[in-house]
Amino acid sequence: MESYGFTAKGAGTMFEQRNEGTGSEYARIFRLLSAAKEEAEKLQLRNLMHLTNMALLQVVIDWDGIDPDRELDVNLEKLLGSKAKIAMKDASENLILIDRH
Repeated sequence: MESYGFTAKGAGTMFEQRNEGTGSEYARIFRLLSAAKEEAEKLQLRNLMHLTNMALLQVVIDWDGIDPDRELDVNLEKLLGSKAKIAMKDASENLILIDRH
């Protein structure tokens, strides 16, 4: 399903087309960004850590369809935690263990 949004930029208006992802797609992106953030932390790349934090927040906002300009009372930290649990649960459900003899 596609949705269309309009974004004001400067004096003009820019047309933006958005494809809505599924929950499992958002969960996969969340896991990938979380892994990138962990690597950035290990390498002490502070700018990259900040960028991955912002990207994770944007994934959560898009995942839940939140409009931050209109929904000012949303607890993003709590929402981020709940999405992390969902993303990690989704990953563990897709894990296949191979038993070697």
